Amino acid sequence: MTPRLANSDEAEALAQLIDNAYQPYRDRSVSLPDVSGGVADLIAAGEAWVIGAAPPLGVLMLRLTPPDAHLMNVAVAPKGHGQGIGGALIRHAVRLAQDAGCTGIVLATHEDLHENIALYQHLGWSETGREGARVLMRKSLKT
Repeated sequence: MTPRLANSDEAEALAQLIDNAYQPYRDRSVSLPDVSGGVADLIAAGEAWVIGAAPPLGVLMLRLTPPDAHLMNVAVAPKGHGQGIGGALIRHAVRLAQDAGCTGIVLATHEDLHENIALYQHLGWSETGREGARVLMRKSLKT
């Protein structure tokens, strides 16, 4: 289960995957920003990695901008849950950030996504602040 760079012809499928992955939160009445916008631009910039094909099972959006990489999105298709896809994508993000010389990796999640906050804390992220409903987190990396 090795992530690969996404191809431009996958933009629509990846946007749909992201929307499907976040639908359970919307079903809980969590007010989320647009989570799938700009997928084509991120693919063109080389900032999107994918696991699986036709249809993809997981996607990672990561910007490598030392000193801190920015984990913009990790999404797993509902049919890919429980297969280790999310973990593989997060480990890939950490490796890419380390290889790029980043000393940390940052992300923002929603305050109502308690399970995501707990998962990132379990994986070594610490909360660094809040901006409205956004919970800002950072993980220090050894390079």
